[in-house]
Amino acid sequence: MSKVLVMTDTIACLPEESVRENNIRVVPAAHIIVNGQTYIEGVTLKTADAYRLIKEDPNRFVTSAIPPDYLLGVYLELAEQSKEILFITVSSALSAVSRTAALAVELLRERRPDITVRILDSKACASTQGLVVLAAAKAAAMGKRLDEVAEYAQRVRQVAGGLMLLDTLRYAYRTGRISKAASQIASLLNIKPINKLTADGKVEFVDRVRKKSDGLERILNMIEREMATKALHFMVTHAAVLDEAKSFAQQLKERFQCLSMVIGEFSPVMGYGAGPGVIFVGFHPEVAI
Repeated sequence: MSKVLVMTDTIACLPEESVRENNIRVVPAAHIIVNGQTYIEGVTLKTADAYRLIKEDPNRFVTSAIPPDYLLGVYLELAEQSKEILFITVSSALSAVSRTAALAVELLRERRPDITVRILDSKACASTQGLVVLAAAKAAAMGKRLDEVAEYAQRVRQVAGGLMLLDTLRYAYRTGRISKAASQIASLLNIKPINKLTADGKVEFVDRVRKKSDGLERILNMIEREMATKALHFMVTHAAVLDEAKSFAQQLKERFQCLSMVIGEFSPVMGYGAGPGVIFVGFHPEVAI
């Protein structure tokens, strides 16, 4: 029986290969509802199909929180593999996943008091969250204790960054941060915001461009200014623009000393407000275990 099992939600945007190779369990961050029918992200609704629906009619596409009972079922299933589970969730400033996960832990204690599930708020999302999860899985594979795995994941998060370029503001009104009219005007003006993941797990606006290529170049410059070293681990996630993500990943490899590179798909649970075309890059230097 494995000592520590690492799990996360779909907003970590980890590709199937990384999940499989690192023995990570991924659960949906939310259920997706289209025309009254409920789907499970990545299971009954594939990412490509989700973005097609968002493009066709974003107002038909809504999300709802996963219930604690769902996570309880996952905990009980994983209890057959390990008595110690670390659940690294999307930032609590962006989603209710961590709160739902904690409620499910209370239910688990009534059924299996011998199982320990620790909830760790990644204070991150997308690529940055994915890198934190991969770091934790690495520590778990080395046989580290639960508290050691969690502590290592937190240290990685403390030195990690995340930058996101939106291709359009057409869908941004769905986040509630701007009005639908403002969203439409910004879309017509072809404004492409650059957002930054903050230390407390929020996403804040830092710049804007008109051309996507200019935005990606600006992100490269921001990483250079922010990081003291050019030796970095990277994860690039994209919303239905794989070729662009691969091209940007190559630019990162040419500009920096790339210690590792992962390319994943941007979760449609976030994409319903960000829209197709998003490029998000997470990065961190090597951190000793």
